[in-house]
Amino acid sequence: MSNGKQNSSKRSNNGKNRYRYGVGAGYQRPKWKKYEDDRTPAVKKIDIVCRILAIILSLFFFLNVHVLVKGGGYNDEKVIPFMGIAASKVETDAMEPEIPAKSGIITWAKGSYQVGDPVQYTLDDTNPVSRVKYVSEDGETYTLQGDNEGSSREVSEDDIVGKVIFSSQGYYKFLKIYSTALGAALTVVLSFILLFMSDILMFRKRKTALKEKRAEILRKREEEIKKKGIENVTDLSPIEKRQAKKQAKLEKERKEIAEEMRQLQEKMKAEEEELKRGDKKKK
Repeated sequence: MSNGKQNSSKRSNNGKNRYRYGVGAGYQRPKWKKYEDDRTPAVKKIDIVCRILAIILSLFFFLNVHVLVKGGGYNDEKVIPFMGIAASKVETDAMEPEIPAKSGIITWAKGSYQVGDPVQYTLDDTNPVSRVKYVSEDGETYTLQGDNEGSSREVSEDDIVGKVIFSSQGYYKFLKIYSTALGAALTVVLSFILLFMSDILMFRKRKTALKEKRAEILRKREEEIKKKGIENVTDLSPIEKRQAKKQAKLEKERKEIAEEMRQLQEKMKAEEEELKRGDKKKK
C-alpha cells in the first residue's frame, strides 16, 4: 500500500512539474521579443548589398569545397562541373584575341556543340580551349583547333567539358587567390563581416545610445532613492545598495562642507564689517 501511495504521489508531482515547466495542457510558449530596428536608411541599403555579396561568396566557397571533394585540384588538372557549370583557368594564347592567355573562364556543359563554339576539353592532365571546326554526322566526334594553332585534333563528346560562356583576365586573378586555402579562409571571413556589416556600422551609435539609457536609469534610480530612502527601495541589488549608500555618504559630506564654507564666509563677512566700523570710529 505504501508503495502504491508513493507512486501515486510521484505521478502527481510529475504532473505538477510538467505544468510548472510548461509541458502540458494550457501551456503557451513565450513570444519572441521584438527589437526596434534602429538602422538608418543608408545602413539598410548597405546591409542589403552586403548580404547579397555574402550569399555570392558563400556559394563560391561551397563550390570550391565541391570541387575539392570530387577530386578537382587547384591547378585545374581535373575540371569538376556543378550542375553543368565549371570554372577554370587558361594559361595559353591558343584562343587569342578572343580568350587571352591567363584568363579565367566559365564553361557550360551542353548536349551538343555547334561549329564555331569555343569549348574546353580534357587532354591528358590538361584542359585546353579550342574552337569547334567540324562535327561528325553522328555528333559523337568533334574536330577542334585553336585560333592561333596550326593543327587540329579530334576528340569525343565525352572529353568536352563545356562551351566557354565567360572569360576574363580579372577573373583569372580572382581564381588564383580564391582556389587556395588562404582564399577559402578569406571567403568565410569576408562572408561573416558582410553579414554583420550593419551592426559594425551602427556600433558607435548604439554604444552612445546605451550609455545615455544607462545614465537615465541611474538618474531615475537616484531620484527614487532620494524620495523613498535606500531601505524602502526593494528592487536594489546588494551592489546597488552599497553604491547608493556610498553616494549618500558623499552627498552628506558635500553638504556638510558646503555648510561649513557658508558659515566661514559669514564669519569673515562679519569680521570685515567690524573692522570697517573700527576704522570709522578712529577717524
